Amino acid sequence: MHAVEIIIPTYDNYEFLAPCLQSIIMNNASHGLFHITVVNNGHKDSCNWVKHEDITVLQPGKNLNWEGGIKLGLASTNAPFVMFLNDDTFVPPSSRLWLNQLLQHFIDPKVGAVGPASNVVMGYQSIFSQVPYHIFDRKFLIGFCFMVRREALEKAGGIDESAPAADDFDMSIRLRNAGYRLIVDKTVFVYHHGFKTGTRLMGDQSQRNGWNSFEHLEKGNHFIIKKHGFKEWFETFKDAYVPPAVPEGKHWDDKEGKMIRDVIGDSTGLKILDLGCANNKTLENAIGVDMVAKDEVVNSLQGNPISQADVSADVGQPLPFDDGSVDVVIARHILEHLMDTTTVVKQWAKVLRTGGKLIIAVPHNGRILSIPMNFEHVHGFDPLSLKHFLELVGFKVVDQLDPENGVSFITVAVKE
Repeated sequence: MHAVEIIIPTYDNYEFLAPCLQSIIMNNASHGLFHITVVNNGHKDSCNWVKHEDITVLQPGKNLNWEGGIKLGLASTNAPFVMFLNDDTFVPPSSRLWLNQLLQHFIDPKVGAVGPASNVVMGYQSIFSQVPYHIFDRKFLIGFCFMVRREALEKAGGIDESAPAADDFDMSIRLRNAGYRLIVDKTVFVYHHGFKTGTRLMGDQSQRNGWNSFEHLEKGNHFIIKKHGFKEWFETFKDAYVPPAVPEGKHWDDKEGKMIRDVIGDSTGLKILDLGCANNKTLENAIGVDMVAKDEVVNSLQGNPISQADVSADVGQPLPFDDGSVDVVIARHILEHLMDTTTVVKQWAKVLRTGGKLIIAVPHNGRILSIPMNFEHVHGFDPLSLKHFLELVGFKVVDQLDPENGVSFITVAVKE
């Protein structure tokens, strides 16, 4: 089963739908990651030209408008993630990994929906808005390109076909009220021609030129106020973004770190390396090793946290420590990023003493498709595959643990 269903309602819009579909198919970084459903609200023959194994055209026989088209598309798929997409969008080659990048945020089970940056989009999703973060929480997402967790959408009540406008604001409010986060990822850009989809999908021909007019916007505002109340409308339309929280110490629920600390036990007198520690050393007395030097900003992580590294080094290269001088090596979410895993793990083993422990935490590929979920991942592991690999390079696996975070597993191995 594919991970993402892209649903595109359209109405006699070959001029923009054709390049939209072509751009998605051409910029496909992961085979089998997605399927496209086109809901043809227009003339029954207007999509006869669509011929591709990854695209299905639904023919409702009438104009279901935007919400009805989305609802029909949802009924045709059981994909765990769904993308609602305007037919006047275009995925440029520079965004070839767009789906992979948007998907990676759903590793956090609290994320309900994610949206990219664009040229024709209001508020902080606009490429012209000045926001000091690339990735941040927001109170609403714009519906031109809206990726949602299906489970979250169902908990929030699904599609409201009564929405005359502002359906994306309504959905954003309902997702937040159901306890889910909304994420903007401005490292992803999707081009939007603007106002080509809505003007065709509005059911009343006489009103189509009113799309995005004052009257149209007022209609949406009144709908939101009536359904959710003035305060919720006001707080949402203030367009506030939520700065990413920078964790301090161990105040967040780091189940994985706690389990690793329990495995190590009393660390007094032990020489412990924490590889790729970034801003989160597992133990205070460990030697943090990271490419980003101590007290410098880790730009690759959300919230621009500050590095806790004690030693600045590339953990994919030979480590700057004496052979056999280390008691424990911790490598959390590092191995899946490294191409030559055999060479790297042998280099880690070199600094370990005989009987020393290598503790590795990686995403569980049996729970999430770890490579599509993060475009920086080059390997996927499950407990059995990692156990076999470590045994081949000279380790004895003594334990494999589930930190119950829904993402990773921990493997404890001893150097023989």
